Amino acid sequence: MNKWTKLIITVILIAPLFNGYAFAQDKEYKDVKYPRIYSLVVDRFMNGNNYNNKMIKNNEKSKDLPLGGDFQGIESKLDYIHDMGFNTIHISPVFSHEQNDFLGYKVNNYDEIDNVLGGEKAFKSLISEIHKKDMKIIVDMPTTYTDEFKQSVNGDLNKVQQSYFKNDKFIDLKDNENQGIYKAKVKSFVDQYDVDGISMNIVQDDIDAQAFLPEGLDTYGIINKDGIDAKNFKHLSTNKTRTAIQNAFKTVDTEIPDYKQDGEVLIADTWFTERFTKHAADENMFPGTRIKQMMTYMWGYKGPIMMNYGTEIAVNGSKIETINQLQNFRTDKEVINYLEKISETFKQYQELLEGDVKVLPHDKGTNVFYYDTNTVDYILNINDSSNSKKVTLTDKEIEKNKMLSGLILGDSIKNKNNQYNLITDREESELYAVINERGLNNGYFVAAILVVLLFGLFIFLVSRRSKRQRK
Repeated sequence: MNKWTKLIITVILIAPLFNGYAFAQDKEYKDVKYPRIYSLVVDRFMNGNNYNNKMIKNNEKSKDLPLGGDFQGIESKLDYIHDMGFNTIHISPVFSHEQNDFLGYKVNNYDEIDNVLGGEKAFKSLISEIHKKDMKIIVDMPTTYTDEFKQSVNGDLNKVQQSYFKNDKFIDLKDNENQGIYKAKVKSFVDQYDVDGISMNIVQDDIDAQAFLPEGLDTYGIINKDGIDAKNFKHLSTNKTRTAIQNAFKTVDTEIPDYKQDGEVLIADTWFTERFTKHAADENMFPGTRIKQMMTYMWGYKGPIMMNYGTEIAVNGSKIETINQLQNFRTDKEVINYLEKISETFKQYQELLEGDVKVLPHDKGTNVFYYDTNTVDYILNINDSSNSKKVTLTDKEIEKNKMLSGLILGDSIKNKNNQYNLITDREESELYAVINERGLNNGYFVAAILVVLLFGLFIFLVSRRSKRQRK
C-alpha cells in the first residue's frame, strides 16, 4: 500500500470526527452552586477497616445493631457519590456513643470522635479527601441529653423515632445555659475538623437556631413530623414538603408541587421516615421509574436537594433498621446510570438555575417549568401521568424563529403553525434548550460529502493500481 492510499484511508476514518469536534460542547463545566446532597449513615454505608469491627458486639449481625461501616469506607466510595452528581455529603453523628447504637444519636461525649466509626484520624482524612474533590461535608448534630447540660425535655417524635429513642431525653434548646454550652461545642467541633455545615433532626418545637448555633455556618434543619416549627436555619426541610414530594412521585396522575423560592431542602425520606421506595411499592409501581422521575424533578430545583443513601438501589423499609439498611453496591445500576446522566446534563447547562423560573399551564400528573435566563432559556417537561401527553406552547411562551433541543432524551421540536408540540411518553421527562432554529447541519453535510469524495478517490486509485499490476 503506497503512501497516498494510506493517507486517503486515514482521512476517511477521521473525517466524521471533524463534525463531532465542531459541534461538541465543552465538557469542562463547573459544579452546580446549589447543594446536591447525598445523605448517609456511617455504620450502614461501607466497611473500610475491619479492625474497627473488633469493638462491635454483634455476633449475630442483628439489623438494629452496628454492622461495621466507617469513615474509611466512605472515603473509598467518594468517586461513586461524586459521579452520581452530588457535591455535598451528609453523614450521621460522629461523636462517641453507646456501642449498641448504629445511628450515633445515643451520645456519651460530644468532645470525642467515635473509635468504632474510625476515630479522629480517619475522620480528618475523610474530610480532607472530600475537600480535595471540591465537595463539602455536613455532619448531623444530635441533641441527646448528657450530664454536662442543665435542662432536658422529652422529644416530639414520630413513630420511627420513638422506636429508636424510646425514653431518651433531649437537650432543652430553649434554656439559656444549654444554648451557650451547645453553641460552644458546635463551634469547637466545626473549627477543629473544618466541617462545612451541620444538620439537625429537630425534635423540639419552636426552637431558634440563632440562639444555639454559631453564626456564618451552613445549617440544615430536618423536621420529621408535622406540627413542629423552627426558625433561623439557613435551610429547612419540612415534613409537609417531604410528604408532598413523596405523594407526588410514589405513583402517577398526582399533583406535582411547584418549586418554592425560599431555599427549603427538597427530600423524599430521611433516616427517621419510611423509605420513598416503600410507598411506591405499596402503589404497585416500579420503584426505578419512580425514583428517576422524582430525581429529575429535584435536579431542576434552584436550591438544596438531599437524597438518602440507598435510594439509587431502591432500598425499601419502614422500621428503623430496614430504613437504614447496609448499602449493597452489587445491585442493578439502572438508576445509578440515570442519575449520572441527568446530573451531567444539569451541570453542563447549569445557567438554567441562574434565571427566573415560572410554571407553564399543565395537566394533573405533569408539570412544566420555564427557566428564563440572560443567555439560553430552558423548559423542564415532567410527564408523571399514566398516558402520553402533548403540551402545546405558542409564540406567547417562546419567541419566533426558535426551536427546542432535547437534552435528556434528544427530542428536537420546531415551530409548526406558530406552535411547539412537546410530546412525552408516560412517566417520562425531558429538558429542552430554547435555541435559534437551525436548518441543515452544515458541518455534518460537508463531512459526509468529504467522506464520499475521498472514498471515490480511494476506489479509483486502487482500481488503477490493480490494472497496472495485471499489465
